[in-house]
Amino acid sequence: MATFKLNIAAMDHCPAPAVVADAMDEFGLPSDEEFGVLTSMATEQAVFASILRRTQQAVQKLDEETQEVMTSAIEKVSVWPLGLFPDRKRIELYEGSATAIEQIGGFLGSYLALPVVLNPIELDVVAAVQRLQRTTERFQLKSVRLKAFAHNSYVEGPYAPKFLDSESGLDFMQEHVDEVTSAVVRFQGPGGRATVTLTPNSCFRYTLSNEDDNSAIQSLLRKLA
Repeated sequence: MATFKLNIAAMDHCPAPAVVADAMDEFGLPSDEEFGVLTSMATEQAVFASILRRTQQAVQKLDEETQEVMTSAIEKVSVWPLGLFPDRKRIELYEGSATAIEQIGGFLGSYLALPVVLNPIELDVVAAVQRLQRTTERFQLKSVRLKAFAHNSYVEGPYAPKFLDSESGLDFMQEHVDEVTSAVVRFQGPGGRATVTLTPNSCFRYTLSNEDDNSAIQSLLRKLA
């Protein structure tokens, strides 16, 4: 089993791939900046790169002699592989989350001085689940997460039911469509089973029993966004 991510956002005003790649190569990997470019490669239609981000994380440690708790900062490094597709007006991140997309937008605009604007793509989770039900084999709706659900007049809060029957799950989603924050589905890919988490901002997390299915599953998820 292998787990992957595909986070998709809209991208406007992106220059040609060669221009973006040149800006990334020129910026490089400075030791005194928050961001850096590990790798970059341009084709006629796209730029593929790995962007590094450094952050400071506070760590507490007990001093045995003084019995005092000392706080020190350590550097944390995140690496975000991505693809920019100017003609399609899309950016794809293959790690991270929706927050990472915001950070990449800041890097492109502020550090590289490119006129790129990134915006989230709103995904209708219920419609996406219904589409996967129609277009995939051995489909199952495994679970749904709601941001608010009233169990009774005294208890209300997040709710994440699991379903043994997909039709019952779909009916439940329709009843609470405005509260859905994510859904987990399972279906048959070309070479094995795929389990996908769908979110309203077109950020997908999926697990494959056959890693060779990755390209096919990515293509399927792109059509949802």
